Amino acid sequence: MEVSMRVKVFVFLIAVSFLLPPSSQTMFAQGKEGARVKRELSKARKKKEKTFRVDFRNKDIQDVLKAFSAIIGKNIISDDKVRGNITVISPKRIPVSRAYQYLTSILAVKGFGVVREGNLLKVITLKDAVAQAQDIHIGRGPIDPDWLKRNKVITAIVEIEHTKPSRLAGILKRVTNTKTEVVDYDEVNTLILTGGALEINRLIRIIDKVDKPSLEEKPRDEDQGTSWGEFHLYELENQQADKLEATLKRLTLPPNLGKKKKKVKPNQPNQQQRRKNIEVVAHKESNSIIFIGNEEEWKLVKGLIQKLDTPRDQVLLEVLIVEVTADDVNSFGIDWVAGNGTAQFNSGLIASSNVIDLTPGDNFGNTTGVNTLLGFSLGVLEKGTNNVLALLNANISRQNFAVISAPQILTLDNQEAEIDVGSDVPVQTAQRIGGGTGTDQFTVNQFDYRPTGVKLKFTPQISNKDTITLNLLQEVKSISGATEDVTLNPTFQKRSIKTVIRVADNQTIVIGGLVSTKKTKSVRKIPVLGDLPILGYLFKRTSTVIQKTNLLVFITPHILTKKSVADKITQEIIELQKEENKRFEQRLK
Repeated sequence: MEVSMRVKVFVFLIAVSFLLPPSSQTMFAQGKEGARVKRELSKARKKKEKTFRVDFRNKDIQDVLKAFSAIIGKNIISDDKVRGNITVISPKRIPVSRAYQYLTSILAVKGFGVVREGNLLKVITLKDAVAQAQDIHIGRGPIDPDWLKRNKVITAIVEIEHTKPSRLAGILKRVTNTKTEVVDYDEVNTLILTGGALEINRLIRIIDKVDKPSLEEKPRDEDQGTSWGEFHLYELENQQADKLEATLKRLTLPPNLGKKKKKVKPNQPNQQQRRKNIEVVAHKESNSIIFIGNEEEWKLVKGLIQKLDTPRDQVLLEVLIVEVTADDVNSFGIDWVAGNGTAQFNSGLIASSNVIDLTPGDNFGNTTGVNTLLGFSLGVLEKGTNNVLALLNANISRQNFAVISAPQILTLDNQEAEIDVGSDVPVQTAQRIGGGTGTDQFTVNQFDYRPTGVKLKFTPQISNKDTITLNLLQEVKSISGATEDVTLNPTFQKRSIKTVIRVADNQTIVIGGLVSTKKTKSVRKIPVLGDLPILGYLFKRTSTVIQKTNLLVFITPHILTKKSVADKITQEIIELQKEENKRFEQRLK
């Protein structure tokens, strides 16, 4: 029954096909073809890519690597440091084509990376993976999509245009993980980044946003300047008009610049044209340059002025001068008289003590009751008289003296600066007596003043690599020995350093130092008796003086290119001064 029904349907369809017009037959054929295409598309949709499901609960990392090795179809080896357990749960199935990227993400969480070598995958620590990065990306352009897909460990070399690489590196280190290396190279304005491709790509995007021209870096107006016929006025912004005028007047212009060339007859010899001097006048009040010439000459001179009229960087030089002096004195001696002066040991101790009045007069030889010796003194007097029979003195003294000076001075690039802090000390140079005789005489003293204190003179020269060449003169003058009598001249000490050095921005270095030790030992004794053990101290006087001096000079230059940097350093100095004032007020209380 079923077979006969199929036969009847088949016959009916054939008959209908013969009865339909040709156009209807074509439409019927097209409908059959469209149905076939739909069936094939449906089959293609049903044919899905191979997938896998991740469900690792506290699994050993070696078991996870073994499972992924089977999924990816590559051999995986791991370093001995690759240890621990992993927990990964994925509710959806993952295409096999994304298995490698999934593996690198899992390992990165644990601090491990994958290095691909042909058909072999090596799992090592991220620190070792960074060190073994072989692929290098140059510039800020897009990173290879294949590297991003596999999150491959790469090295990127990025040039920095508007800021200092070391400052930008500090920002990047705060926003990235500890496994990514950020190395700054200020000498060539470059940052070197090493890590996963995805993280490196993110850091490059941050650099693009941060490394922008500051508001202070405004472009120069090319149309700057005003012209009235052959008179042209240019207002300077950075240079001094009189100094620039002197420079321009030394230059000459090409002959016939901006003028029509005259035709030369065939038999007429060529006359060599002389170069024209630049005609400029400086106007100090408006700090402007006035130029006289045609448009072509003005165009050339204006370009030269714009190149010269550029802002100059400033340099703040901090100097720290530390001088420490230590004096150690150790003295012991005995002066004595016996037998009414027939035997004595006199080393000058009694005379220097002022115990005996040595002034001619009625009190000559009597005791004064005053002792000017330092330390411990013991005197023995003759019974019933004021005669001194013996005087013992023992003294140990230590004196430390420290001088700390910290001058600071700011100047422009290639501009000499000088700071002098101190006082003038009078020094007698001549003496004259006049007025006649007796009480009419008077004395006239002539004095000169000698400077003391700290003097600093330097000229900075900034290079393109943020290094500074300093032509430096540093001098310290002080009084080493002073007296209350103004007619007796003091003794001056002078320590100076004159040098040319090269130092990096914000770098502190020592440019000079002096370490000296002076030891003086004096012995006054009676021969033979003074060398006896213990008893020899009754016949000698010893004195030992040790002087130590340490002098060090430190400098720290700062390049103040931007207003923000200058404001920051100024604020730091103000805060430091406030703290010093607070300490001083506390000491007064």
